Amino acid sequence: MALSCGLDDAAAIPAFPVPVDADDLRERLSTYPPELSYLSRGLAKRLDPALVQPGVRTVIAACMSYGGPHPGAQARPAGTAFVSRFAWCPDYHGPVGDAMARLAGAVESRAAAQTRWYVDTGPVLEKAYAAAAGLGFIGRHGLLVHPRFGSFVFLGVLLTDAEVLPNVPRPALPGCGACTACVAACPTGALDTPYRLDVPRCLAHLTVTSKEPLPEHVPLAGHLYGCDACQDACPFNHRAERPDRPAFRPLPGLPYVRPADILDMDPAGFIARFGTTPARRRGLPGLQDTARRLVADDGTR
Repeated sequence: MALSCGLDDAAAIPAFPVPVDADDLRERLSTYPPELSYLSRGLAKRLDPALVQPGVRTVIAACMSYGGPHPGAQARPAGTAFVSRFAWCPDYHGPVGDAMARLAGAVESRAAAQTRWYVDTGPVLEKAYAAAAGLGFIGRHGLLVHPRFGSFVFLGVLLTDAEVLPNVPRPALPGCGACTACVAACPTGALDTPYRLDVPRCLAHLTVTSKEPLPEHVPLAGHLYGCDACQDACPFNHRAERPDRPAFRPLPGLPYVRPADILDMDPAGFIARFGTTPARRRGLPGLQDTARRLVADDGTR
């Protein structure tokens, strides 16, 4: 059903017990910066999906690969900065949400069930349920790694009052083993504690969601928006299947951008270049702050 809806894989698991250590989650969220405080405020729902979808019995976790065959930061030309894979194309919530809506309709039709779906927009522990269901495993970088598609996957979750049972046992997942490639690749040391992302040090946070000025001591390593360094280093991504979906191909002028062009950009130019991408939420002033640092640090050469 998931494949027919345009998704790459899906796995189902009972909604209860919630597959997370609540005390550990609270402790981790307490270290997050203020702009992510909504995660703590919604914790009660994250720990009880029945508060989100009354009568829920099953959580279906699904994924869609955005890996694609296009080169990433490793091919960045001199004098340019990099826009992360998830943001070099139109906002992924559209195509992934459409696929999840189709899956929800299929489940409702098949089981006469009620459903509610999210694509990282609701108080649901997507990665925890996906890993517990066998869709993938949580890597040292804190991301879900699918055994076929690697970590360049968008996740969706569907809550339903139907009982969905797996018809094929999932193979045992290999995990990271002794590999520490992502830890070594992180420009800021945000992965120095394995399996625990130090969010305030992560470039993806600092250049995407942070509301604070960029710390002077943090190396931007040529990144304008987002950071794929840990994923680019992952051996699972080196051998992953990479569907060439038109929805996730780089838009014109992306992913390599001259910081000077960002500094010269006016609001109309910003909308023309980034208006359909996730980077629009950063806004032109936010991108220009990062571009200004890149120029000052000469980090794009």
